[in-house]
Amino acid sequence: MDGPKNSIVTQLRVLIAYKDLLRNHFKPVSKWYFKAFRRSQMEAAKKLRDKNCLEVAFFLTIPGMWKADEVFEAMLEHPHYHPYVVIYPFAVYKDFIAGEEQRTIERTKEFMEKKGFEYVIPYDEKRRKWLDIRNVARPDIIVFTNPYKDSYPKYYVDHFKDILTCYLPYGFSSLSLYRKNYDSFFINLVGLHFVETELHRKMAAEHSRNNAENAAITGYPATEVFLRDDYVPKNLWKPQPKAKKKVIFAPHHTIDQKEYTSLFLEVCDVMLEMAEKYNDAIQFVFKPHQMLMFKLQQLWGVEKTEAYYNKWDALENAQLVSDGYVDLFLTSDAMIHECGSFTTEYLFVRKPVMYLCGETDMTGKFNEFGIHSFNCHYHGRTREDIERFLQEVVIEGKDPLMLARDQIFEDYLKPKDGILPSQKILKVLETVINS
Repeated sequence: MDGPKNSIVTQLRVLIAYKDLLRNHFKPVSKWYFKAFRRSQMEAAKKLRDKNCLEVAFFLTIPGMWKADEVFEAMLEHPHYHPYVVIYPFAVYKDFIAGEEQRTIERTKEFMEKKGFEYVIPYDEKRRKWLDIRNVARPDIIVFTNPYKDSYPKYYVDHFKDILTCYLPYGFSSLSLYRKNYDSFFINLVGLHFVETELHRKMAAEHSRNNAENAAITGYPATEVFLRDDYVPKNLWKPQPKAKKKVIFAPHHTIDQKEYTSLFLEVCDVMLEMAEKYNDAIQFVFKPHQMLMFKLQQLWGVEKTEAYYNKWDALENAQLVSDGYVDLFLTSDAMIHECGSFTTEYLFVRKPVMYLCGETDMTGKFNEFGIHSFNCHYHGRTREDIERFLQEVVIEGKDPLMLARDQIFEDYLKPKDGILPSQKILKVLETVINS
């Protein structure tokens, strides 16, 4: 596992690579830089007014960051846009297992090929060098799906001041990570920051140094599919000899953090035991955060990590699913998780859900919106909590929080104007370009 020493080394490597100490950490310099970058972004938008077809590059590192299906497909259907995906390397400044970077690129490539989406990998095989996207394609708009400094600086927002940049968050913001979600260097620079609700815009205005002047309320496109009556989900579950309840186990990756600590190491064996014990009544999907495997490889080693993952696939009533979750959500009966975004996203399907609580008092973990979502969850910390949820709520159907879930859907999640997030994003782009 990464210890404090490795963490400091990583931070220093990133600081040196990105050269943003003054721009980010000295208020007079950052204030000037943010305003100058903002002016450049608005100028870049104005230059697009007379273009008939805009080249839109969606930047992607790993499949788990991709929440843009609805927006990408809306652009495909619109004559004004030509969308494509730029696949670039993930976590180049972190000490992951050798070869994992290339394997991740291949997984992301296969992920896009299954979707049938056009993609570009800006890599020169002969020189073994990652290229500036400007030398491969000519994007008019860049949509970031990752706000972090975990790749080469040539793929970071400050490299594109003359191209209109947007950020489509990879998660529905529920946690009290105000600086990370609303006042990072990235968030203060990006031309357009698509936020979920008016409450999220207010949080951005309160915590960001740019007063959320780049924030646009659009809703969260990844949940749009749950609002469609015409979507037919695929059944990804293993065939069973008889009908069983379907439960998703979705642990987070934060096993190495003091705050927002994952309970995975405490419940990993418990969940396998539950799968075996309730073999006749429940089937499980193990749906870990994609970063969890990297963290476990450092803690357990590759062999033990692979052995654990393989155990889920070996059980008759269980399986491992690495990519995608929409169809799983829609075809499941319940979920046990500890993911900030899933805290709200799973409420769209209005089914019982348990949050694994790493602390006795969890209220400080969530922002104002997230507290509403968390209160619609059953809360678990022990083996007894988990088994009670499986037995009483999942199998027996005793679900006292059902009305609370229905209420939060009506109050916060259902679009009041009937306009879906992808269409709102296209309207925001047209407004900014033509203003």
